[in-house]
Parts: sequence; structure tokens; C-alpha cells
Amino acid sequence: MQSEALVIVMAFATVTATGLKHDDLIVAVGDTLEFLTDGSMYRTLPLDSYNASKLSALAYDASTRKLFFSDRHHLYGHIFSVTLGNESHPVQDIVERNTNETVESLAYDPVRKMLLWTDWFNRSIRQVQLAKDHIHVEEKDGIEIVHFLEDDAKPRGLVFDPCMRMLYWTNVYKSRPTIERSFHDGSQREILIQTDLFVPNALDLDVLEQRLYWADNLRQDDYRTFSIERSFVNGTGRQKIYSGISQFVVSLTVGGDYVYWTDYNYKKLWYVRKDGSSKNSMMLRTYSRNPAMGVVVYRHEPLNCDLLTTPENDFEDAVDIKTKKMYIVLLNLICLVIVAMVVTLTFRFWKVTGCKQTLVSTNSKKLFAFQNFENCSSSITMSERASTQTEPVSPPSAESTGVNVLLTNERHSNTTALFKYEI
Repeated sequence: MQSEALVIVMAFATVTATGLKHDDLIVAVGDTLEFLTDGSMYRTLPLDSYNASKLSALAYDASTRKLFFSDRHHLYGHIFSVTLGNESHPVQDIVERNTNETVESLAYDPVRKMLLWTDWFNRSIRQVQLAKDHIHVEEKDGIEIVHFLEDDAKPRGLVFDPCMRMLYWTNVYKSRPTIERSFHDGSQREILIQTDLFVPNALDLDVLEQRLYWADNLRQDDYRTFSIERSFVNGTGRQKIYSGISQFVVSLTVGGDYVYWTDYNYKKLWYVRKDGSSKNSMMLRTYSRNPAMGVVVYRHEPLNCDLLTTPENDFEDAVDIKTKKMYIVLLNLICLVIVAMVVTLTFRFWKVTGCKQTLVSTNSKKLFAFQNFENCSSSITMSERASTQTEPVSPPSAESTGVNVLLTNERHSNTTALFKYEI
């Protein structure tokens, strides 16, 4: 107890220091629903005239302040609802229990007033419209099938995007685990992620940031390892934000700054920062008798779709910008290579033909004219300025091995330069 209290105090100090605030949560534990406020204060939600057994999947609608939950062992019903914010909390029976049917996860569409869930046993995703305040339907009546999946499919996690009208779910069947999506009517189904998945047991969506978050329980050592991952809603930008051991994640929800999940093995509620900056997971609460089977963020206001951002488009734009930069760098390198080749060819051309071209001198810079030296490999040496003399130099003999030429600057007759051209 002392160690757990110390952990809670350290977690509170960490959150206070960073300025981050915990979301209010609703947790399904055994036969009770629990409110957890600011990560520290908790209270039990009384359910009037309801004999609960084992509560699990949760979905919350902030516009109507209704909480939907499933009861796995209830004798008569599958799915129930309760309105929060009132002093009394009467429970309404929505979907009646039938044999060989399960409710693994719940999602709600506030636009169409449609409640959706995954049926593991019948490998399907189902929905029912809640057009009236009080509705009670049997499994065989009033239930629509959105997806009837393949023989090897086992749908588990489920989440609905009310802004983009998209449905996301996980398939945890061992031979082909996937994360998939479609439109709310079941059209345009596609697989988002199908590699490096083992048991993607829990799924949630950050609607405003358009990111999926999921927990994957690895099969190694009897589910002793797990990871919390995220990606954009189109499956790109996949990132592992936390990896741990000795836990089996049952449910997961994402809030403003944190990702929360419930652990079946240790019967605890955990969290990490959703941006992946947490080095270790932190514990919020321990449950002594039963593990928490469901957790959902209690939102005080409905989602405002006008605030929606599309990080997947930002990611694609960033990729395009990076590609354009690479093209620009490559083009610059090609230009540099071309310039270097032109300079090299120009130098070689000048070396071959340059000695036959006349170099005109400018007297102001005291340069001298050289012309018609056909042998470009010949060396030209110049002595320092010779003594001043104005008489002409006697012509050299033909037997000499070199030619000495004395050039006189006509304008400055007192200055001469002696050059020696060696053959």
C-alpha cells in the first residue's frame, strides 16, 4: 500500500510539474461503473433498479450525456444505457440477449443516432438505430448488419468517427490480424494495417487529430509483452509510443494528452503521454477484486468538427516537400557537375589552342604581347627587368640553342624586359 501511494504521489507531482491535466474517465469494473476525476478522485456510479453482473464495453455520447455499456453475464440483456448528470440513474435495456452472440466493443453515431458493436462469435459488425428515447429490441429484430466478415475474422475493437463518417475496427484472429475501416454504411472497406500485428485487442480514435491508437498484445511468453501504437487514419505514420511486459490490455481510450488502458493481469489502470515521450507507464488506479474491462473518456462537451485537423494530409504535404527538396538538391548537384565538365573542357581546349592565339598587351598594366608560339609545351622564362638600353640587340646566330629577344617599350624607352624562348 505504501509503494502504491508513493507511485500515485509521484504521478501527481509529474503531472503538476508538466502542466498536463488528466481526463475524466468512466471505468467498468466487475458489476460497477466508476468515475475517475483528475486522475485521483473516484466514485461509484449508482445504477437504479439494475442487477449488474460483469460490465465490459463502454461508449459515451456527450450530446445526449448517455453512457452505453454491455453486460456479459446478464440473464436478459446485451446492451444497456444510462443518462448521466441526473441525481437518479435509471438503466434502460436496449438490446435483448440471444444465444451465441457477443458484444466486444461499442461505438455510437450521434448524427444518425446509431449504436454499433462488434460480435466476435458471429464475426460481424452490427448496428441499431435509437430513434426514440426508450427502445428495446431483440437480437433477431431491428438489428442491421454493417459487415459480415470472413470465416477467419474475429472483430474486436471498434470506433466511429462522427466527423468523417468512418468506421474503424480490429480483427484479432491469429492467422491474419488487421486494422480496417469503411464508411458508416459498410462501403469501401479497406485494410489499413496488416503487418507486425499479433492481437490488436483495443482501439480508439483521436477524432480532432485524426489518429488511431491501439494496443497490441504479443503472443510471446503467453502474452507477456504488449505495445501501444498509433497512426494516421489512413494507416500511414505508424509509431510505437510505448512497449511493456507482463500485461494483457483489455480496453483503451485516448484523451487530450494521455492514452489510458486497463490491464487484465495486474488489474490496474495505466497511462502514458500520447505523443510517445513517456519513458515509463504510470499507474492511476488498482482494482483488488476484478480487473477493469472497459474505459472511456468522459467528455463534457460534444465534439466540434469545425476544429478537425487532418494530420494525414499534413504528413503527405511534408513528404511532398521533402521530395521536392531532394529533387532540388539533386538538380543542383547535376548543375555543378555540368559546370565542372564545361570548365574542364574549356581548360583543355585552351591548353591545346591557346598558344596560337595573340595575347594583346596593355601598356598601363605593363603586359607584353606573345604570339605565334606553336609549341605549347615550351617554357617561357622571364628575367627581371634588364638594364635600360635603347640600342638594338644583335641578331642571334642560327647555331644557337635558344633565341634571346629584347623587347623595348616604346613609350617608356628606359625600361626593357628580356625573355628567353627555349626550343
